[in-house]
Amino acid sequence: MNILEFLLANWDSVLVVLAFLAVIVVLIRRGETKVLKNILFSLVTQAEKQFGGGTGSLKFAAVSDWIYQRIPAVLKLLFTAKDIEKMIESVLAEAKQAWGANENLKDYIETPAVVENLLAIGIDPTVVEAEGDPENNN
Repeated sequence: MNILEFLLANWDSVLVVLAFLAVIVVLIRRGETKVLKNILFSLVTQAEKQFGGGTGSLKFAAVSDWIYQRIPAVLKLLFTAKDIEKMIESVLAEAKQAWGANENLKDYIETPAVVENLLAIGIDPTVVEAEGDPENNN
């Protein structure tokens, strides 16, 4: 009963505190949404590169798993699985436009992992292809 009496006596102060907390949560959500969308863009692009076309549900599952591994616990409280799903769909639409408009992104996605690994260690993939031809193995 003491709690109810306190709330009734100080209802205006309690209301101000609750409104303040609600504003803080909204601001955090809005600010973190931008950061989260940037992370999702990177993850969606990586999934497209790794799994290729025609594997939508696999890519979606991978991105969902990756994002939950990367975001802090506080954000997991603020964003539900449904929110994350909507953001992935939204970012995917933006990413598809970016992939179509940006040749560098398109090349990144279409470059096979083997070629990327060879380039990373300083080997020219065209030399490896030429050495791998049966005609060159005398």
